[in-house]
Amino acid sequence: MTYGIYFDSRTSAEALRQALHTVYNVPLDLVYAGPYEELNDHPGPDPIALITPVDGEFGHELSAGDKLRTLTEASELELAQAICRTARTRALLDDGGPAPDYWFLVAADGSYGRVQTDPDSEDLTILYALEPIAGEPDLPVVPPPDWARTW
Repeated sequence: MTYGIYFDSRTSAEALRQALHTVYNVPLDLVYAGPYEELNDHPGPDPIALITPVDGEFGHELSAGDKLRTLTEASELELAQAICRTARTRALLDDGGPAPDYWFLVAADGSYGRVQTDPDSEDLTILYALEPIAGEPDLPVVPPPDWARTW
C-alpha cells in the first residue's frame, strides 16, 4: 500500500472524495467511499482509492496503491496536505519513525508536525504535539524524549 491516511471524522467521506477530484482530477467513480463490506456492490470500474470508516476522531481511512500514486505523483504527505487544504480538514499519517504512537498531524492549512497518540486507546487519539504546528496553535506541545530528537 502506498497511501494510508486517516482523516478527521467531522469531514464527510464525500468531501474527501471531491477533494481528490478537485486537486488531482481523480475520476469520482474511481474513488470508493463506504464500508469494506459493501465494496463488492460498488458500481462501475474498480476503484483506485478507498475511503472507509474506522472508529475514532480520525474516522476516515484513505488507502490506495500505485495507481493513485501514478495519477497524482504525490507523496503520502503531499496528498494529505492537498486534501486537507481543499476539504478544510485534518489528517494523521505514519511519520515513518520507529515509535508506533508518533504520527504526522496535517492541519487544515496544510501545516504539519509530529504528534503523540494515546498508546492505550484503540482509536487514534492525539495526546499532544511533539513540535509546534502552525495550523493547530491550541494543541499542547511536549518535546519528544531524548532518543526521539534525531528524526
